[in-house]
Amino acid sequence: MRRRTAFTLVELLVVIAIIGILVALLLPAIQAAREAARRSQCANHLKQIATACMLHENTHKSYPSGGWVKFYSADPNMGFGADQPGSWYYNILPYIEEQQLRDLGKGTTPGSAAFDTAMMQLQQSPVATFHCPSRRTAKLYPALWGKAHDPFDWLESLKAIAKGDYAANSGDSMTHAGNGYSTDQFYPGTSSPISRYPSLAGAAWTDTTQGPTSRFFQTGVIHYRSEIGIKNITDGTSKTYLVGEKFLTPEMYEATDDPILDRSKGDNQGLWSGFEWDNHRVAYNPLGGTDPNWHQPRQDNANVTDKVNVYAFGSAHPGTMNMAFSDGSVQSIDYDIDVTVHELNANRLDGGSPPVRPPSGPRG
Repeated sequence: MRRRTAFTLVELLVVIAIIGILVALLLPAIQAAREAARRSQCANHLKQIATACMLHENTHKSYPSGGWVKFYSADPNMGFGADQPGSWYYNILPYIEEQQLRDLGKGTTPGSAAFDTAMMQLQQSPVATFHCPSRRTAKLYPALWGKAHDPFDWLESLKAIAKGDYAANSGDSMTHAGNGYSTDQFYPGTSSPISRYPSLAGAAWTDTTQGPTSRFFQTGVIHYRSEIGIKNITDGTSKTYLVGEKFLTPEMYEATDDPILDRSKGDNQGLWSGFEWDNHRVAYNPLGGTDPNWHQPRQDNANVTDKVNVYAFGSAHPGTMNMAFSDGSVQSIDYDIDVTVHELNANRLDGGSPPVRPPSGPRG
């Protein structure tokens, strides 16, 4: 009689244990490979954005404008330059094959039902290119707009909007977006066709070109009502940041309101708002404060209790972040980059030397 063979229980357990060990050894490698693929996809998104910015510069002789202030949003009838209240994201839509979004509401009058309906659709139209796959997908996220001005006051009622994971380089200026001053000082004013906007009647606008001694002077490439072309980047396009990944605390990925000071203010409004923390970052900390390195690039983390969320570049990637330069190239930047080098990369006209200035007040 032939004897039947089979695994014993001990042998089976040993095999299962070996398989478990092999899986445990392979899992980090698999995760690393997946993150490498996501990082590469993120770099590709930034390459598309940088290429779009270059095409914009070729067409309009300037990189996309950064828009007005947080009280306003995109208007398809206001062109592409300083008179466009919407964001740099909005201004590059035709150059990433999203012309249909850029045309929403074209020919309508601000304040009309047709305009509001079209702009509502725009606010709720996410764009995959504007997201880092290591952080979050293209969908609607919670909104906490705060104050908005006529004809965009309906923005205050939105509960979910399209957002982005990238920020334009505003430089190393003393005054940046919503910090250190009243944003009421940043208005388009009488130099623009503001008859479309009753809330701006009689307003004066802040001249960001008035010289480096002004605290409102912007040293980056994309900022408030900017019309910066290649000719204005005297440090060289290959040495000047254009757009990069923005730092965000993980708690804010899918939330807006937050009890910790200012953490929510770097991601509360959305893709199409103008010169605001959501879509612009800097490489200098103008106010000092409890953390002298607010502007130091860093990986997303939950241990931030102050304004890093509104100043710093950063990302969900371990070790490094992706940054697009003004020549269209995309480079990997270490989080421990020397803070002075980081600042010089952000300033389009420093000549390779950081400015001497006090911790607050006008540039000097």
